[in-house]
Amino acid sequence: MGNSLVALVLRTFPIFRPMAANIRDLKVWQEAVALAAEIVRSARQNARRETKVVTDQLMLTALSAASTIADGYGRYTAPEQRQLYRSAKREFLRLETQLAIVRQADLMSAQTHADLANRTQSVMRLLGGYLVYLERQVTPEATPAGKT
Repeated sequence: MGNSLVALVLRTFPIFRPMAANIRDLKVWQEAVALAAEIVRSARQNARRETKVVTDQLMLTALSAASTIADGYGRYTAPEQRQLYRSAKREFLRLETQLAIVRQADLMSAQTHADLANRTQSVMRLLGGYLVYLERQVTPEATPAGKT
C-alpha cells in the first residue's frame, strides 16, 4: 500500500528540480523584470495626458507578465507552475500587441518599439525554454521492481 500511495502522489504532484535556487537567479525572471522596467521608463518618457490610458495599460501588462513568472516560481507543483508560466506567455503576447498598437499610433519611436519588441520576443523564448525544462524535470512514475 505504501508504494502505491507514493506512486499516486508522484502522479498527482510531480516532483521536479528547480532551475534556480531562488527567483533572483532565474534568468527568465531577470529578463522579464528588466523588460518591464524599460517599458515603464519608456512609457513615462513618452506619456502625455491624452495617451495616459494607453501607456498605463502598457506598463500594467509588462508588470503583470513579470509578476506572473514570480507567482509561478512560488508554486509547489509542476502543473501549477506550468499553468502560470503559460499565463505569463499570454501576457507577453498581449504586451507585444500593445507595443504594436502604440507604435502604429505613433506614440513610440520605431527604434524604441524595435528594441522593446525584440526584448519581448527574447523573454518569450526564455519562457518557452523554461517550460520545456519543467516538462523534462517531472519525475517519471516509479517502475515496478525488476522492470526497466
